[in-house]
Amino acid sequence: MASETSNLSNAEIADRLAGLAQLLSTQKENPYRIKAYQRAAAKIRTLSESVEELVREDSDLTAYAGIGEAISQAVQEIVRTGTLGKLETLRSKASPELAGLSNYPRLDPKRVLRAYKKLGIASVDELRAKLESGELEKALGSRFAQHVRQGVTPTHAMLLYRADELRLAVEGFLLDICKVRTAEAVGDYRRRVETIEELSFVVETDDFSALIARLERYGGRTPLVASTKTNATFALSSGILLRVDRAIKEDWGLSSIKCTGSKEHLRKLIAVTGGWNAVKEAGPFVSEIDFYAKFNLSFIEPELREGRDEVERAQRGTLPDLVTVKDIRGELHAHSTSSDGSNSIEQMAASARDLGYEYIGITDHSQSLKIARGVPVEGLWQQIRFIDKLNSGFAGIRILKSAEVDILADGTLDYPDELLKELDYTVCSVHSRFGFGKQEQTERILRAMDNRYFNILGHATGRLLLNRPGYELDMDRIIHHARQNQCFFEINSSPERLDLSAENARLASDAGVKIAISTDAHSTREFGTVRYGIDQGRRAGLERAGVLNCLRWPSLEPLFRR
Repeated sequence: MASETSNLSNAEIADRLAGLAQLLSTQKENPYRIKAYQRAAAKIRTLSESVEELVREDSDLTAYAGIGEAISQAVQEIVRTGTLGKLETLRSKASPELAGLSNYPRLDPKRVLRAYKKLGIASVDELRAKLESGELEKALGSRFAQHVRQGVTPTHAMLLYRADELRLAVEGFLLDICKVRTAEAVGDYRRRVETIEELSFVVETDDFSALIARLERYGGRTPLVASTKTNATFALSSGILLRVDRAIKEDWGLSSIKCTGSKEHLRKLIAVTGGWNAVKEAGPFVSEIDFYAKFNLSFIEPELREGRDEVERAQRGTLPDLVTVKDIRGELHAHSTSSDGSNSIEQMAASARDLGYEYIGITDHSQSLKIARGVPVEGLWQQIRFIDKLNSGFAGIRILKSAEVDILADGTLDYPDELLKELDYTVCSVHSRFGFGKQEQTERILRAMDNRYFNILGHATGRLLLNRPGYELDMDRIIHHARQNQCFFEINSSPERLDLSAENARLASDAGVKIAISTDAHSTREFGTVRYGIDQGRRAGLERAGVLNCLRWPSLEPLFRR
């Protein structure tokens, strides 16, 4: 039996749940149950409360999202005994090769064991050696090599949408438990960078030493990495760092600016303000607005503070008026139950209408994507007639006839032209042959854009953040071709994609190519992810005029007619 003072951290509890999910994935286990353990592990890593203390106090763990009765019982077992019986049973029955993966719960055991067999190896150490030598990528491809690299490397980054939940937990802990007067998230998080390695806060407190001591008890146990009199860094159980900087109310604005901007942004900012000594003499600055006004600069939105041209434009007063969620008039990438969506066309349309949208495009997958229940030719004809009938009696929103059309290996589109011309527009995407080289993949997309019924390039690079690198493209050529052929891009707002990147979206916008900010929603609840696409658009400097779905349909429709 575990001691009442075993002091299990949330990370240690989560590791056991994740390890169980990994071993269950090799059994004939319900995939939803496996995902439930994975989600619970992820949730526990973000909790500010000590899960061990919650169990000792007989708190109801099912009050937390993602923790049901069965998982609650498993967590109680871990806390009270220091182990998890089902996990230990599976480990005892596992082969040495499989058991050796238990310390790496992000590795897919089925894929890794197949790799072991092909490469003639039997351990993670050998797998790591094959990875570093390049032999793994040569034998099994870049996607698998990326999976292994991420699986054997300690977690050091988190998707932005996960960081949103963590930020709320940490902020609540700082205010309620650490008793700081004010806490503000800054750094990469405030700039809405797509992956977060360090969650940073500025805080106002009279006793910074006491703050450090309390933060060491965050989530049961959070190690202190480094500290000074005015800042401290901790290693969170979620795998990223937490940094806290002390600020005073009278100079809060300056502290916020210093802790938000990238290094290059701060270098350029100081160059035009005369250096930190000059800034201190001109201060203090209660707010950021006070700082910018003092130096005759326009206010620079946090998302722009990357060190590109924002400081020079702030001097000239030519900063962009960045797009907002309120500017979005419709959705141009959404799936229904006709392919792999969870809601019907009517439900998707009604939900979009409730959001105040004027139109929604139904973009179910095309026929070649069997894994996503791609719609055959006759099925799309039926959907077109069905949407026409719906529009005749569906008040308050226009349902657009569209499809997410696969770009085939040779650059042709997955439906015949006589069908494509009946659609209001198309979203055209790559879902296969990711292993093509840069030139071959680029030529494939250029050929697709030559089709007069090609409108929007969906998730252009195919990347999945922290999971799969995008395929290589000559983006300059593709942007030039898009402009010549009146084609457009999308920022796919799915938090795992955010594709286009901010850098590529900026290149496209600077070339005069408009961009859709779409959710790729597969259910009504996913419409809310548009905020992450907006974040990405703002980082790219997009204004409302440069975003396709900020237009009303009468203005948008002619743009899709080539």
